[in-house]
Amino acid sequence: MASYEVSRTLVKSPPELWAELEGERLREAVGGDVKVKTRERERELRWEGGGATGVARLEPSSWGTKVTLTAEIEEQVAEAGVWQRLLGRKPPPPVGNGLAERLTGLLDSLGSAHRKPFVRE
Repeated sequence: MASYEVSRTLVKSPPELWAELEGERLREAVGGDVKVKTRERERELRWEGGGATGVARLEPSSWGTKVTLTAEIEEQVAEAGVWQRLLGRKPPPPVGNGLAERLTGLLDSLGSAHRKPFVRE
C-alpha cells in the first residue's frame, strides 16, 4: 500500500479542531464519496472511500494540538500505474493523486484563523 502522513501542531483546542474535522472539512479535502467514523471522541477519526483509507489523530501538545493525517491507497490502485508504464501507455491518474497535497492543504486551512480577532464592526 502507498501511504502518506502529514502532521502539524496547531494553536487550537482539540474540541475546536474536532468540530471542524468531524464536519465537512475532512470529506472536502479527501474528495469523493467518503465515510467518516469516530473511533475515539475528540482523538481519532477513521475515513474510507475512493480506493483509500485514513486516520485523523488529535493529540494535546504543549502549545496546542498535534494533528496527524494518515492515508493509505489500496495496492491495486497504486500498482495500476506501474503496469501501464511497463506497457508503454500513459497511466490514468490514480485515485490518491494529489492526496498528500490535499491533506497538507487541510492542515494549512485548519491552522489559519477563520475570522479576524479584535475587529470592530
